[in-house]
Parts: sequence; C-alpha cells; structure tokens
Amino acid sequence: MTERVLVEVVDTDLGPLAVAESGHGVLACLLDGSVDALARHVAERLRGAIVELGPTVAAAGLCAWITGDARKLPVVDLRGLSAFDTAVYRAVRAIRWGDTATYAEVARRVDRPGAARAVGGAMARCPLFPAVPCHRVVRAADGWSGWGGAGARKRRWLDRER
Repeated sequence: MTERVLVEVVDTDLGPLAVAESGHGVLACLLDGSVDALARHVAERLRGAIVELGPTVAAAGLCAWITGDARKLPVVDLRGLSAFDTAVYRAVRAIRWGDTATYAEVARRVDRPGAARAVGGAMARCPLFPAVPCHRVVRAADGWSGWGGAGARKRRWLDRER
C-alpha cells in the first residue's frame, strides 16, 4: 500500500514553514517553506510515498510552539533516518523548555561519549526543526554555538525560553 504524506505551508514568526506529516507524525519541516525541497526529502526517506498538499494536524501545534503558546512538541516520524540521528533527535526532544545541553552531553545521552562532533553533524542536517528543538544544543566552551548562520535567531529563541 502506498503511503500518503500531507504537506502544508504555514506562516510563522520565523517565516514560511513547510510541514510534511505522515500517519506516524511530523516527517520533516523546512523553514523556507519550499514544498518542492520538502517533497524531495520525503521521497528520499520514504520511497514510493505520495506527497499531497493538504492540512496537517501538526502545523497548528508547531505554530503555537514557535510563538511560545505551547510547550509540547508534536509526535515525529523518524523513519528513514540513521540510527544515530534518530537517537540524537530523541535525546534533543527530551531537553526541556528553557534548558540546554552541550553536544557532548547529547553524545553521552545516546551512549556515544566522544561523539560530540557527530552530534553537531546530526544537528546540522536535522530535517525536523522545530519539532526537534536543535537550538537547545550548545557548545560546552561558551554555552553557545551558531545555528545554520542564524546565530541571532538562536539567541533570541534561547532567551525567550529562559
């Protein structure tokens, strides 16, 4: 049976957010709102899935989360990701609102001490922000790190959550 994935683009405080949702949860999010790029990502992760434009359950929840109205993240669909990335994203989703963790702490949480750089790689390629709150992962040296070229945005988000 062919799987159906719904994609919806919503306006957020961060700009347009494209959300892909399977029957298992949020499959991917893309901050630039590009439906084509999101559809390509879905096709790589779920071979044979049919991507359709339509309302998603998660979009409203993500919008509320972005504005600070909700603290519970929607369920995510981690199928098609590596075992390491899956473990990292689960660990990052467990970081509570207002808290941060270092790359090394996340590595220890996934039983891979010494894999802080690999955690950084997982954060850099994460297809699920904001459903995976990547901004909460910081460098040990200064409690800070860049965020895909949007350092000011990351600081604003961390300050808001504190």
